[in-house]
Amino acid sequence: MMFKVGLRAEIILNISIVVGAALLFGGFLLLRLTERELVEERVAGITSLTLSLASAAQVQTVDQDATLRRAATLLRNLSPSAAPESWSVVDANSAIYAFLGPRPQDLPDVPSLRTATISSEPVVRVSYPGAWWPFSKPPPAQVTVTAGLLLSQGGIGAIHARYSLEDIRGRLIAAHKLVLLYVVCYGTVLIGFGTILLERNVVGPVRRLLAGIRKVGAGDFQEQVPVAGPGEIAELAGSFNGMLEALEKSRRQTEAHICNLEETNRELRQTRLELLRSERMASVGHLATGMAHEIGNPLGAIMGYLEYLRKEADHPVQVEVVERALVESGRIDQLVRDLLGFATPPKKVDEQVDPCAILNEAKNLVEGQGKFDGISLVVECPEHLPPVCIAQHKLMQVLVNLLLNARDAMAKGGTLRLAGGLEQKVIWLSVTDSGAGIPEAVLPHIFDPFYTTKPEGQGRGLGLSICHRIIEEAGGKIEVRAVSGGGTTFIVSFPVMGDQHGREG
Repeated sequence: MMFKVGLRAEIILNISIVVGAALLFGGFLLLRLTERELVEERVAGITSLTLSLASAAQVQTVDQDATLRRAATLLRNLSPSAAPESWSVVDANSAIYAFLGPRPQDLPDVPSLRTATISSEPVVRVSYPGAWWPFSKPPPAQVTVTAGLLLSQGGIGAIHARYSLEDIRGRLIAAHKLVLLYVVCYGTVLIGFGTILLERNVVGPVRRLLAGIRKVGAGDFQEQVPVAGPGEIAELAGSFNGMLEALEKSRRQTEAHICNLEETNRELRQTRLELLRSERMASVGHLATGMAHEIGNPLGAIMGYLEYLRKEADHPVQVEVVERALVESGRIDQLVRDLLGFATPPKKVDEQVDPCAILNEAKNLVEGQGKFDGISLVVECPEHLPPVCIAQHKLMQVLVNLLLNARDAMAKGGTLRLAGGLEQKVIWLSVTDSGAGIPEAVLPHIFDPFYTTKPEGQGRGLGLSICHRIIEEAGGKIEVRAVSGGGTTFIVSFPVMGDQHGREG
């Protein structure tokens, strides 16, 4: 895995390399040029001095020994600042006549002496090893000059002098160190100011842009990057902000589209369930129509016999029993008519009833049949509620069906609560049992025709589906909810009368 450095470290490193290299190159180039000029100037001065000494040694005499002695004397009398490091005076045979300092080992040969004497041009040899690094110790720097002496009778001699150039190199080494110090100090200042400027104009905006990109990656499209810095970076930040706005707009459109799709899917599922329920209820309607015709004839005969018995009965108890039988037969007759209504569109009902009164009547009806032994019936309903628009016998049928289902759910007894109320322009009635409850997987199918959880022979799965249809035809709604700790609540609700009419319209 490669080590990755940050943008700031990368820029500082590159600036350091470029600035350091530029300063070092410029400083060392200037020192090298200065060094060359100083060495050339010193060599020219040394050469001129040596030629002057050679010329002065042979001005007043042509005696060979006198010339050599005079040359040696002139060299000895040179001031310390101009004196060579070592010198020697040689005769025509390159033999040393006089010398100062270490005995020279690099004396010129005879042809070189003759050339230097005849041409009047000294033989100059410069040894100056360069030193780029001021902390190393290079070989000695020196220059040797051989100037010819013209002796008597065509004889030749020479002054062979060696001068040190260490003072020049010492000065240049000190200058090298000064250049290095200058490079460090000036480079530090340049890098510091460059880093500050780059941090403000490049690194800072890039980091803010990177932070914005990370927030976008996390799903936050609200963050706007400040449009600052050089033109290109400011333009990049502006483009990034524009991209964020476009992404946020696209996300909102996508969320709205998803919400519409979810709503459409819910509506489709509800429509599908309604179609399935309608199809099943239509099948029930066809079956019920045939059954109603078959039941209607014997029921009419029974009601006729009961009317006859009521006229013939002379005891009050007998009359009361017959009248109750007629009332229940009338209910059966009405149920038969309702079964016939499954095959025909329902008619609008203008009957207005008090839901609390119907709830209490249903409670009294089931209690009178003795089917709620061991069950405590608790009514929590106000004395009066606003009227609802539904046929009285149909609401009675729904409530009785819910009460009987609640009784079946409480085989071991318990408390059955009947309640009612008005909330936010909605009139509601509820039946809550304390039974075992309905499994979560069963709740979505509880109002489907022929769907039942009762043992075989105890139900056909039509009661709740018929209740659902009755309440929906009246403009209301029926719901089922699981009760925490066990039990089930069925809620029948209707809008208040004005809203109900508007809903039907």
